[in-house]
Amino acid sequence: MRRVVSSTYSPLIQPPESSSHASLSRRDAAQFCLTTSQEGEQFAILQLMKHCLFAYDENEFHSQQERPDYDARERLTFRLGSQIIGHIRCVSQQVWLQGSLVPYLRASEFVLAPEHVDLKNVDAFFQCLDKTFDRYPGAFMVHRTSAAMAQRLARFGWVALSSNFRSKAATEPYLASVRGALNEHKPLLPSRNESGLWIRLMRQVEAEALVSLYENSFQANQIGTPRSVALWDWILRRKAFDALYVAIRGGNKLALEDAIDRIAGYAVVKDEKILEVVTQPNEQGVKLPLINRICSDLYESDHLEFHLEAPASDPVHDLLKDIPAAQRTPPGEEILVRMPDPIQQLAELAPTLHQRAKSRGLELPLDLGLLIDGEKYCIHLGKRKGSLTDGKLGRSYLELTHAQLVRLVLGDLPIPQLLQQGRLVASTQVAANVASKLFDFDPPWFPAIDDLPMR
Repeated sequence: MRRVVSSTYSPLIQPPESSSHASLSRRDAAQFCLTTSQEGEQFAILQLMKHCLFAYDENEFHSQQERPDYDARERLTFRLGSQIIGHIRCVSQQVWLQGSLVPYLRASEFVLAPEHVDLKNVDAFFQCLDKTFDRYPGAFMVHRTSAAMAQRLARFGWVALSSNFRSKAATEPYLASVRGALNEHKPLLPSRNESGLWIRLMRQVEAEALVSLYENSFQANQIGTPRSVALWDWILRRKAFDALYVAIRGGNKLALEDAIDRIAGYAVVKDEKILEVVTQPNEQGVKLPLINRICSDLYESDHLEFHLEAPASDPVHDLLKDIPAAQRTPPGEEILVRMPDPIQQLAELAPTLHQRAKSRGLELPLDLGLLIDGEKYCIHLGKRKGSLTDGKLGRSYLELTHAQLVRLVLGDLPIPQLLQQGRLVASTQVAANVASKLFDFDPPWFPAIDDLPMR
């Protein structure tokens, strides 16, 4: 059987089986290079994808070429001499990160030809990938994949973010709670219907209103990734999702002359997953009626549970925690991050930490040491500025792994919770208090529909 490494299928990554194979792998690794592809190589890349992925959809490949910002150079080819033996697609993107729009790379379609799959060659692939970061804006790369593949990629420097963006609940208990059928306590959620609000599937003539709604939410809430009108048109035309629901104020129909802000919210669904729920900034209450309607439709289609993806800060997650989930459901996708130089990113965060310390009443100057996989660093916040130095630790410090450092820089490390669980160590209570005040848990939101694969 072929051993394939891909972002879609996740077979075992095995070491070479013989000494001769091992010698070949070491020689190959020295000759590997990762280059941007050219227009004339698209057919060869497609054949590699079909060779490596048992069920790769050729329509997906061609659909990506129709994306308005598509550039053939976003497809990076892994070569042994002149032979293309691997591929990864890296798209430049932006995301809100703690109040600022920052660039990053969205990675997908990672494959390596079966005859070259072993630990050394996969490691060589990612070492070559790290060397390409200087060509692009941004300091990190994001990749969605299965939980099984996430565990395997972790050994090559990929870091799994927290799963706080995802919740799940069984459909029947959820609907029972909505209808107030649970006698032991009050309904957890409001009624399915709201006066003057109509929820139905979107019509094509309402696309302009949808684009406007998303832009209003994107700017006001500082969550998610930017989408142009052309990108929205591509997302709607390729329809990689199953359904798109809209919530409309003041009647079921939206006439051409109507104000576009009558659409109060929308939700995108694929299979049993609610992938995105967005409302006008002043219409946060519309989220629950949308979810209620979708859950009802899923229940009628014999789905035992539903999954919700939303920013970690969305209060809907807290509501769903009280709803039972179906038993023995497969784990959802993981979001992985690759950051070649997290120390540099932490150093660039020093001015922000200095401002937080001043605004949150911390007495300056102060030092917070970081022991990162045995290496000593110290965040120094003086009267006028902040800085990061190496070789110094101090009495008050945190012990971190490389993976925890990456999550810390991205606002994805819930410090108080991890300290309580013993998964993070603080040398003193002062270190614990200072770290909790300086580093917020506010992870970025990477919407799934930006690059949702077609069936």
